[in-house]
Amino acid sequence: MAVSVTVYNHTKARFLSGANLAGDEYIVNLYTVLPANLTATTKAGAESGATQLTTANGYTQNTKVLTGVAVTTVTTDDAKFDADDVSWTATGGSLVANFALVYNNTDTDDPPLFRVDFDGTITAADTIPLVIAWNASGIFGLT
Repeated sequence: MAVSVTVYNHTKARFLSGANLAGDEYIVNLYTVLPANLTATTKAGAESGATQLTTANGYTQNTKVLTGVAVTTVTTDDAKFDADDVSWTATGGSLVANFALVYNNTDTDDPPLFRVDFDGTITAADTIPLVIAWNASGIFGLT
């Protein structure tokens, strides 16, 4: 399974302009359907045609905050965005997802940062955690 992270077209520019900061609150949501509308500049636009998991079985919509968010220098001209791994423990039933979306909850328009394509369906049975383990090199680079 080849999991992929794709940033939205405006994401790097928002970091370079200071509109996105490491101290902002970033939320991650899970979806069964999430169209790849990479030109979307709002969460609502990114979610057009999407199906987010319902609040049930250990998942609550729009509440999972990324922790340990850091933007760090990698080389003289490059940086990376990273955060702690994320997990939801299935309770009372399974969690089933195909995609994730991370957006900046600090801004009023909730601009999306990136989408995660799990390259298929991932399932966490009752009492099992559904985990997104970010790459040890960071979630994405800023060049």
